[in-house]
Amino acid sequence: MKPPNTDDLMQRLNGTDTARAFDQYTKDTANYGFTTSFSEYLEQCLRTSGMTPSELIRRAGLPRTYGYQILNGTKNPGRDKVIALCLALSLSLEDVQRALVLAREGSLYPKISRDSILIFCINRHMSVADTNLFLYERGEEPL
Repeated sequence: MKPPNTDDLMQRLNGTDTARAFDQYTKDTANYGFTTSFSEYLEQCLRTSGMTPSELIRRAGLPRTYGYQILNGTKNPGRDKVIALCLALSLSLEDVQRALVLAREGSLYPKISRDSILIFCINRHMSVADTNLFLYERGEEPL
C-alpha cells in the first residue's frame, strides 16, 4: 500500500480529537516507515548511489571518524553536515529536504538568502567544494 502524502496525514491528524483517535493514527502510520532515522536514510541513499562510505565521507569533507559516527548513528550531524552529505551523494532537493527533516534540522527555505543559494547548488548537483565557493562568493558562510 502506498503511504499517504503529508497533506493527507495533516488533514487526518487535524481531525483527530481524542487520545484514542491519536493512538489509532499512530498505529496506522507506523506501517509506512515514517520512523526511519537519519542514519538509516543515509545508508539507503548510500546503497542506491553505489558509493563507498569512505568515498562519501571524503566527498562531504568530513573527518573520517566523525563521518563513520554519523553513518552508524552514534553522532547526529548539524544542518550543514547533513547538506554536505547530501551534496556528496548528489541527492535531489526533495531527498535533501527529507534528510533534513529526519535529522531534525530545518528544511531549506527559499526566502532565506543562504538557503536559496544552497537550493540552487543542490538543483545543479554541485560538489561540496563548489557549493562552498558559491556561498563564499555571495558573502555567506560555507558549509
